[in-house]
Amino acid sequence: MYIGMNYIDGNFYPNRPDFSSYNPSTEAEIGIFPQSTKEEVAKAYQAARKAQPGWRALSRVARAEYFDRLCQVLKNESAHLVKCVSQETGKTKNESLAEVNEALHMAQYTFGKGREPFGEVIASEIALKDSYAIRKPKGVVAVIAPWNFPFAIGGFWCSAPALLEGNTVVFKPSEDTPIIGQIIAELYKEAGFPAGVFNLIHGDGWVGDSLARQDVDHICFTGSAEVGQHIRHICADSWHKTCSCEMGSKSAVMVFADGDMELALNACIASAYKLSGQRCVSAGRILVERSIFLEFAAKFVEMSQRVKVGDPLDDDNPDVMMGPLINKHQLNRVVEFNRLAADDEHTQVLLGAAPLTGKGFFMTPFVYTTKWQIPEKRPFLAQEVFGPHVALIPFDGLDEAIDIYNDTEYGLALGVVTSDMKKAREVRERADYGLGYWNSGSIAAESHLPFSGVKKSGVGGGSAAATFDAVCHKVTWTVNHGPLQFPQGLR
Repeated sequence: MYIGMNYIDGNFYPNRPDFSSYNPSTEAEIGIFPQSTKEEVAKAYQAARKAQPGWRALSRVARAEYFDRLCQVLKNESAHLVKCVSQETGKTKNESLAEVNEALHMAQYTFGKGREPFGEVIASEIALKDSYAIRKPKGVVAVIAPWNFPFAIGGFWCSAPALLEGNTVVFKPSEDTPIIGQIIAELYKEAGFPAGVFNLIHGDGWVGDSLARQDVDHICFTGSAEVGQHIRHICADSWHKTCSCEMGSKSAVMVFADGDMELALNACIASAYKLSGQRCVSAGRILVERSIFLEFAAKFVEMSQRVKVGDPLDDDNPDVMMGPLINKHQLNRVVEFNRLAADDEHTQVLLGAAPLTGKGFFMTPFVYTTKWQIPEKRPFLAQEVFGPHVALIPFDGLDEAIDIYNDTEYGLALGVVTSDMKKAREVRERADYGLGYWNSGSIAAESHLPFSGVKKSGVGGGSAAATFDAVCHKVTWTVNHGPLQFPQGLR
């Protein structure tokens, strides 16, 4: 049993059994945690505010050195971290290892950024003036993290760039993965970060709302579009508060007849079923050119039937590809979306699904075909399901493929499989996405690239490499070396 505590101003406290963390594969209780009070949230914010001037006063290189130490700690703890991520999220060991590596890569990237320029020299109209653009930290950054990438996103994609730039952080992990949040705080403490620079508070959505309402300067949020919009409203009521919100999606893979069929099938299987379809970039829609639709659908269903579902930590089942859904609520949500799709007159179910009996929140893949243009917008094609729920949609030609992909409020990830460079370029230019992949699926983000969406999927700069700009103000500084002169011919 893991005993969780808040981490405020360099100290862990209190130990209150207010809520529990559960293993979604076994439903066993694995940790107890405090539900932070309003006073504790304020205390964490105040600790971060107090520590920020001293942290900012360090040289950028000195701040980066802390991340070199953090990298060594991460390497030493890798095996333990993989097990903890699988235990609390239900990820396979391979996926958990990938997430730990992703966090390590972000820490390494952050360390390297410490010796890179953090501004630029810009020519002035006036020969005797020098102009500069530099990044300055916003101050205190609130990080509100999701459960599906609890280690990489909250602890590193968002927190690491914020800290390198001279901000301090208050971190609220998801109530579904508080153990991972606790471990992140322990790692930052072990790496020697000064008291108050990184703070952790546990709790549910109320705690996240309370943190967002503190006098923080920026909020890094990853989660649902509805909560992200709520955070945007909070920021809009402030004179100074900004946010970067990475929200939901209805991502897709687009398969053309001239593409490599085997590559397309593997890309679509991975995009649909990794993390049981609970990635924000998961492909709940697969768009297939009509001339190859029947062949592709038959092969995709056959491969889906072979997807092994089970406990990722069960050594007797090493070939497990899909673990459980995160909790009972999400399992029921997927069951309901599957029912809606099965009952719709415009769909044909190719592979039915049902929860597995016994302990754990397991669900097998659900695959169906459907038409695109019908009078009403159906919820299973409009909303994010967040489970192994896959629609196969035929299209006729490039224009229709792009229209189908864009026919959603979201715009996060897109994979396109084609051997035609001109088609790929048209998709690149006209599709509404934040992350595009040619001859690949809709997953495979890297830390040194921006991670952000368009439309309802994200605003404010995103995460990963994009966080460096999101947590800073970009200001200009102009130096006059001669007599007083103004640009634009002003006298």
